[in-house]
Amino acid sequence: MADKRPQTMKTKRFTVASVAIVGRGSLDRRQPGPLVSTMYRMLLGVSAALCWTRALAAQPVPARDLWEFPLGAVLEPAALASEPGAGLWNPAMSALGPGQRLRLGVASLATGVQQGTDGQLLSATYRRTSGTTVGLSVARSSVAGLVRTDTDPQSIGEVAYSSLLLSATAARTILPHVTAGVAVRWREGRADTDVDQAIAADLGVVLHDLPWRHARVALSSFLWRPGREIDDRPAFVAAADARLFGDSAAREVRLGYALNAVNRGAREHGPALSARLARVEARSAFVQTSAGARSIFRLRTGLAVYYARYVVGVAREEGTSGLAPVYQFTLSSLLRQ
Repeated sequence: MADKRPQTMKTKRFTVASVAIVGRGSLDRRQPGPLVSTMYRMLLGVSAALCWTRALAAQPVPARDLWEFPLGAVLEPAALASEPGAGLWNPAMSALGPGQRLRLGVASLATGVQQGTDGQLLSATYRRTSGTTVGLSVARSSVAGLVRTDTDPQSIGEVAYSSLLLSATAARTILPHVTAGVAVRWREGRADTDVDQAIAADLGVVLHDLPWRHARVALSSFLWRPGREIDDRPAFVAAADARLFGDSAAREVRLGYALNAVNRGAREHGPALSARLARVEARSAFVQTSAGARSIFRLRTGLAVYYARYVVGVAREEGTSGLAPVYQFTLSSLLRQ
């Protein structure tokens, strides 16, 4: 992405297009249908999050820019990222399919010493008998090597710059080929001695297994704080892809396009290509980031290996302006019924 960060670091941005979905269910008030009950709980949780957001909206939370790094999404477009299963960028992508019970995942991201940024993600999702998938995740991102100086360049200590993000998600297929998800998030940011917290609520949707070439379309928001959109603007991510060749998810070539509207007005977009043959899948993306009149280009490449119930992924994003590449590692385990 374009270098829009403070001089001490360089940041990535990803975001998500927010979509509200209303389903229909049984009209029997004594025994509401599962869809009505599920959507009611999901909307109730979002409503509660909105109230908490207003209560905690006194000032912007420090270290917001750390969540512009694509933690868990270097290997895939953010809106369609399914590894490591947390639904971090799109809560709808956390949904487990029929016959799947539990998914555990971890992700790690690291930059070069010039940026000194790293991130970790730990997640768990569980599919209930009703068909709703609920999940919890904890993510952390920080910058190392920021030093405090006084009247000369001599260091007199380190400056803390980090953020912690806790997310609770719920996702469910509400209509044929349509899955919706919501997330309630608690975020803490720390910049030296300045520490603050905020609540955010996000909505996401994915259209999947469409009749035309098994296409997918996904939209989501990320870190949306109602009433604080001006000084703490949410991110929005969108992506679509379709099968070019192949006869199943284990043997196919897919081509897609991703568009991310970034926190401070930047836009990131570009094509993505993936090819899977049984246990091995190769992925790549060519990303253009535009901020004002400046644009930069990055190449992302990655490899995922499927073995038994495990998926291991490694990915790399080329550095720009003399900065080192960004590396990502993901691991997930899927338990079936």
